[in-house]
Amino acid sequence: MCVLLGAHPAIGQGVISGTVTERESGEVIIGANVLLIGTQRGAATNTYGFFSIPDVPPGSRQLRISAVGYKTDTITVELREGTPQRLDVELVQSTILIGEVTVEAERVAADMEEMSTIDLPMTQVFRLPSLGGEPDIFRSLQLLPGVQSSSEISSGLNIRGSSPDQNLVLLDDMILYNPYHLGGFLSTFNADAINHVRLIKGAMPAKYGGRLSSVIDVAMKEGAKDRLHGSGGISMIDARLTLEGPITDDATFMVSGRRVYADALISALSEESFPYYFYDLVAKTNVKLGQDDRLFFSGFFGRDVLSEPDGEDDFESSWGNTAFNLRWTHILEENLFSNVSFIVSDYTFRTEYEEYYESGASFFKAVSGIMDYTLRTEFEYFPSSDHSITAGTELFLHEFTSEASSQESEFGELEADLPRHAGTEFSLYAQDEWQISERLKANIGGRLFYFDRGQYFRAEPRFSAFYSFDDGLTLKGAVIGANQFLHLVTRNDLSLPTDMWFPSTSRLQPSFGMQYVLGASKPVFDGGYTLSVEGYYKSMSDLLEFKNNAIFSILAPLERELTSGDGEAYGAEFFLRKNAGAFTGWLSYTLAWSERTFPELNNGEPFPPRYDKRHDISAVLNYRLGHSWEFTATWVYSTGQAYTMPTAIYQLDGYHQYLYTTRNGYRLPSYHRLDLNFSHSFVWFGWDWKASINIYNTYSRMNPFAQWVEREYNSDGSRSHVIKQGTLLPFVPTFGLHFNF
Repeated sequence: MCVLLGAHPAIGQGVISGTVTERESGEVIIGANVLLIGTQRGAATNTYGFFSIPDVPPGSRQLRISAVGYKTDTITVELREGTPQRLDVELVQSTILIGEVTVEAERVAADMEEMSTIDLPMTQVFRLPSLGGEPDIFRSLQLLPGVQSSSEISSGLNIRGSSPDQNLVLLDDMILYNPYHLGGFLSTFNADAINHVRLIKGAMPAKYGGRLSSVIDVAMKEGAKDRLHGSGGISMIDARLTLEGPITDDATFMVSGRRVYADALISALSEESFPYYFYDLVAKTNVKLGQDDRLFFSGFFGRDVLSEPDGEDDFESSWGNTAFNLRWTHILEENLFSNVSFIVSDYTFRTEYEEYYESGASFFKAVSGIMDYTLRTEFEYFPSSDHSITAGTELFLHEFTSEASSQESEFGELEADLPRHAGTEFSLYAQDEWQISERLKANIGGRLFYFDRGQYFRAEPRFSAFYSFDDGLTLKGAVIGANQFLHLVTRNDLSLPTDMWFPSTSRLQPSFGMQYVLGASKPVFDGGYTLSVEGYYKSMSDLLEFKNNAIFSILAPLERELTSGDGEAYGAEFFLRKNAGAFTGWLSYTLAWSERTFPELNNGEPFPPRYDKRHDISAVLNYRLGHSWEFTATWVYSTGQAYTMPTAIYQLDGYHQYLYTTRNGYRLPSYHRLDLNFSHSFVWFGWDWKASINIYNTYSRMNPFAQWVEREYNSDGSRSHVIKQGTLLPFVPTFGLHFNF
């Protein structure tokens, strides 16, 4: 910090700094471009809408401020020698949906694209077809190159050959450990409450740490400052409502809730019951404490409940996230910005089962979870026009819970309250975005980690570079290292909850990964399209899997049943998007390989993980007819998932047994699906409405999500073994209604 505070702008030079917000709501605009006209100098706003341009010569200067979806603004600043200038810029949303405004905005977005990074506009999320008419951020991310779905029944993201637990999912800097609803069908993010979504597929800056694969950084809305606003929607599966507005002249709020009502609807219309529901609630307040300080409070609460209390046996399983963030931002100087956060994040999975029979009853109960207490500090410093330095610290206190009990009437009760595993994780990070020359830019940084369980000290290099040519071509490269001290283990038995986070120990090493990326991007076809190509290679060590024939007991230490191994993933990604006109959209193609090698699994031979998919294609087409009608189509294709099938059948003690040799040596059939969305916007009683018809799986492709072997009786009384498969959703039309006021 002495280095940060010791540097000052050149003598006689000035600093232009400030914030960029939306005029109507006061919402900060993340990633807005502020350009000093007549030069190649400028800045982009950070997560809090702040920017700083140092070393500006005195005199009359013009700034051009632009952002995707907003009208570009130009302002004149009179800068006196040695005097800083503070600006609060407000941009107006663009009402022109096709034509020059859209062309300019999209070109800015393409020029600002970072290595392996894509910003997903929320307007695009609402345009895409969705299951049940519910806009879903994770389903939208699955249409991008390098991002694959775990399966049709899950919105879990496998990014560049890694498992979903290797993704760092942040909501206003709060870590969400299970960001899914409905068994993975929907993400926990209510789209009405979200301001910004950024996906970093691998070339993570030093400010992000703790996961091997990627970052999904989601920022909530801060609350409108002008008046009370509301938005919401009704779909075939849930209802949602968001309210935001001013509390005082210097304070705003936003609150948003969502609840699935399929359980109540099915019970009301039939004698059948649907034993599942979920709900979530997010809230945020934003208080301005003078010109230089702001205080934010963000909260999230989400819960899934699967319950069958009225049958012959009682069963209930519930899981969810609870998180809070108290954050203070402060402008120390015109070129020095800070933020401090205290965060509490909790994830719990609970299962209870009670079985009744003539001689009595038995029950089983298990709880697992992880709770984090986090203190985070960060400073952003702009010492000159060529450097932007970010540095900070993170302190995590992890608490891991694992409890289980069971009882048989004949044998009494068995309890296991396993010791609470506590782990302390501390990290330092720093990075410098260095404009080396007019064409060459680099981001150089790193992280230092300490994890007390096992006394681990680890370092992570972070480096990326960009070189631009006159024709718009940009070449990119990156090298990063990443550690992960927390492991997710998934069990399918009844001895413990399904998902359980486990810390690294002296026996279980933290996972480590290195990723190397090369890429290029260029506007093509007179700037109406942008083409991006990236290739990557990733090596991973100390990954965890269950041993063959693992023994699950509520009293046995879990780590004895785990084995460690290595992995690698490599591939190429192609991304072509159309930026302007009545027709917009993109085409993405991913060619990928992913392998795992465990000495104790598959005879030590390499095998693909279940989510390894050689080919993955996504096509998105959006057509806008005037200002009120819109049509969107998405088509996806991917190689079938890998899975394990028996290779032979033998008899042992009179029973048929299956012989398994190769792990994940078989493939499901290829997966493909066409989804459509038709929407119409209109005004009714002064409110803005959008009605949409969504068609899921238009040509009713029955995509299997699993295959297995069963024995069936033949007509002559003999039995044979046949392959069965499970499929999920055929052609499904749904309706949704969205409103704003």
